[in-house]
Amino acid sequence: MHKSDNLQPDQRTAYILAGGKSSRFGSSKALVFIDDQRQIQRLANQLATDAWQTVAISQTAKEFDSLGIRTIADIEPDQGPLAGILAGMLDLHANDRVASAWAIFVTCDLWMWNPSWTNLLVPHSVDRESQLGLLHYFQSNVHAEGFLPFPCSIHIDALPKIQNAWKSGCRSMRELIATLAHLAITHPIREDLLPLSFNTPEDLTRLQCRVARDASHTPQ
Repeated sequence: MHKSDNLQPDQRTAYILAGGKSSRFGSSKALVFIDDQRQIQRLANQLATDAWQTVAISQTAKEFDSLGIRTIADIEPDQGPLAGILAGMLDLHANDRVASAWAIFVTCDLWMWNPSWTNLLVPHSVDRESQLGLLHYFQSNVHAEGFLPFPCSIHIDALPKIQNAWKSGCRSMRELIATLAHLAITHPIREDLLPLSFNTPEDLTRLQCRVARDASHTPQ
């Protein structure tokens, strides 16, 4: 089946990058229990509610298959997020069952998927104006770096350019976006819609406390 630019909710794929060492966390962030679920399952369920099929990308293929999440391997281990993105784009290209030409990429430590991000990051069609944008990501004035590489969306037509960037030694998202500067589109995002993630156990505790505090202030 030819991949189209029109989103078909039952035929679009989100890739969860889970190949990092989690050295600052001390154990696998993907497998930490949150709300009686492994984090990667929790995130996959959130994406499924927004009609995204989930594929995990890790250092080892099939690593999370036992959790019900198809898992493919990085192009090369320990080579940063671009190894996972390239693996995902090759998988999207090879998977004839997926009709959508866009893929979403998120990291396994994303606290919560917000369905409003889909409409912000994924064009419903590629027209003359949006065809220049093959990679979409967020930018925020209140974020420490302003640069928010994940979550992002990437169009299948970007695959050859990503392959060339990889061959030239590009390994980070910052380098990739610089390489694809004329094809990358940034989307300003409000503070209340910022993606939240955790790198350390302390980060996770703060997020859980924040959620509990917000819930206690929500009118019943």
